[in-house]
Amino acid sequence: MSATTNPAHLSTFGDRLARRAAEVDSLLCIGLDPAIGRMPEGIPDTADGVIEFCERLVDATADLALAFKPNLAFFLAYGADGLDALYTVRDMIPSDVPVLLD
Repeated sequence: MSATTNPAHLSTFGDRLARRAAEVDSLLCIGLDPAIGRMPEGIPDTADGVIEFCERLVDATADLALAFKPNLAFFLAYGADGLDALYTVRDMIPSDVPVLLD
């Protein structure tokens, strides 16, 4: 069965990346790296701030992105709340955009 006839739930991650690259004509992978002490002005340096920061990035780039790449270490630096924030951020990424956890 070819990638074009393979049902979405049976496709490989590589198939999803190739399909997305063709859809958006882009190889842009957006890193989601919310570093403690380096949040943009106006965004709190908290797990809630992490969500706000990532939401802004996702909203601004979802139509252009091949994929999003959250960096687990940056989220874990905020402790258990940071891990919860990662789940929230994952849920806000459109389902047709692949996600790579770094």
